[in-house]
Amino acid sequence: MKFWQLLSLAAVVAGSPVSTLTARQDGESFTATQADLTNFEFFVQYAGAAYCNTETPAGQPVACANNTCPAVAATVINSFEGSETGIGGFVAVDPAHQQIILAVRGSKNIRNFIADIEFAFEDCDFAPGCEVHDGFQKAWNEIADAATAAVTQAAAANPAFGIVATGHSLGGAVATLAATVLRTQGFPVDVYTYGSPRVGNDVYANFVTSQPGGEFRVTHVDDPVPRLPPLLLEYRHVSPEFWLSTGDGDTVSYTVADIEVCTGIDNADCNASTDGVDLTAHSFYFEKVSACAPSGLQFKRDDNSTASDDIDQATIDRLVRWSHEDQALVASGKA
Repeated sequence: MKFWQLLSLAAVVAGSPVSTLTARQDGESFTATQADLTNFEFFVQYAGAAYCNTETPAGQPVACANNTCPAVAATVINSFEGSETGIGGFVAVDPAHQQIILAVRGSKNIRNFIADIEFAFEDCDFAPGCEVHDGFQKAWNEIADAATAAVTQAAAANPAFGIVATGHSLGGAVATLAATVLRTQGFPVDVYTYGSPRVGNDVYANFVTSQPGGEFRVTHVDDPVPRLPPLLLEYRHVSPEFWLSTGDGDTVSYTVADIEVCTGIDNADCNASTDGVDLTAHSFYFEKVSACAPSGLQFKRDDNSTASDDIDQATIDRLVRWSHEDQALVASGKA
């Protein structure tokens, strides 16, 4: 079992953050803390900033329209985009919070991912039998050299700073892969993801969960993306999960009491206990995460439509069926 080092960005005076370390044993029963919530609200701003800073030159500040990242005070080390997969992101240094951030942009093709019934695996070399989603691996491969070089440069110049990988949606999946690789290279990376799908099989999920560094996988009410690819196709999540369990799809204000924590790579107690298909819930994590994107991610056609209006009924039915089958699989003890 491992011990996480939890970075607290709690403001102690006039909004000034202070870093503290709290040991927590993986696998034990626990509840979210105010420090967790503070960190969730902070790092999602970097996940949001990835939607509008993938072309920001080195040396320039991370900047966001529509109040997406008001607490961010960082300078870009490098930004990057992949021409084949459309992935993008940046590495930045935040002296105010003593953090090095790798932020990965979510996909504009989330509906295509939701409609995908293949979810093909690709072998990975982290452990015998390890497999990951081939699309996520291809996306990471496109930016791996640039991202790794930027993190290496930033860490050499700021050896006392923490390192965080973050992303929303499919960006969260790629950020998880990035952190897995960087940890194997000796970087103590914490991962904050928002609405991330499952990344790989049980071998991969167990490997990541056992690595040094914290996993902070945040989900939101009945966001369908974290329930994909389904358990029945042998995908598993990294652990634990922090579920924003109350409110509507566009709720952004949460207290610690609203957060349920579920452990285990195949748990069906938090987001996986739902069967709703609410893309609004996927779009909102403490804020509209993609609000600064030049063209945005429009999960609604207009104010009078629901998010599921943009997904055909056959796909909705398949997602609901998969949710029920996954819940039955876990209940049977065969997951």
